[in-house]
Amino acid sequence: MKKFVALILAAMMLLAVAVSALAEGEVFPWDNFDDRDPNAKPELAPNGANIWWDNWANLRAKNEDGAIKIDFRPKEYDAEDFDSEEDYFAHAADWMANWGEAINMWALDGISWCKYVTIRIKGQEGGEEKKMIMDWHPEDSKFYAARFSDLVLADGSHPVITTDWQDLVIDLEASGFPGMTNAFHLRAFAKCVVWLDDISFCEAVAPIDATTQETILAGMTAEETGKPGDLPIKDYLAELE
Repeated sequence: MKKFVALILAAMMLLAVAVSALAEGEVFPWDNFDDRDPNAKPELAPNGANIWWDNWANLRAKNEDGAIKIDFRPKEYDAEDFDSEEDYFAHAADWMANWGEAINMWALDGISWCKYVTIRIKGQEGGEEKKMIMDWHPEDSKFYAARFSDLVLADGSHPVITTDWQDLVIDLEASGFPGMTNAFHLRAFAKCVVWLDDISFCEAVAPIDATTQETILAGMTAEETGKPGDLPIKDYLAELE
């Protein structure tokens, strides 16, 4: 009997190790942009989930060899469009250049909160991280935004975009973002050009029960930062001068 119990316990330990290994190695792809026409929204993302909407505002974009070239062209201040410069900066979502997608990640089988998001990216000149913002709203009433250069990588450093392809592994908790989203934006408040390729989430930390809205919201422990317009964009622009 003792041998039988020992065998059962050993099998359970092996199973636990296997499950843990699978969870650690699991990757939840967002988009790889292969054959992606910026002018036509596909119904499904490469992960099989529905793409609810996509944004390509104040920019020019085209597919180059399976990656997206994004020429960010934020709209300059015009007194006819805004009541004042303060009004201009307050409505950042209107004038900043914006690439964004909403993908029904909650529908994916086994979806989890994750420790990292990996973004494959390169720039035309380098230093584009100083001109960009990462902006999420996993649920319509919750907003997370940060200057791209303030994000924290897995090794504790901050991202620096170069003219070579890089896989930037962003530590979501350290960067102030929740571990999953269904709406993902990269915005630019100054002119710049980047190429964007694979985006994926990895290193699952907790499963998401996406059967009800309540369980999705309960999993968002990161403190909200507000909308992009709540960031000190005017100060960021002053630094670039």
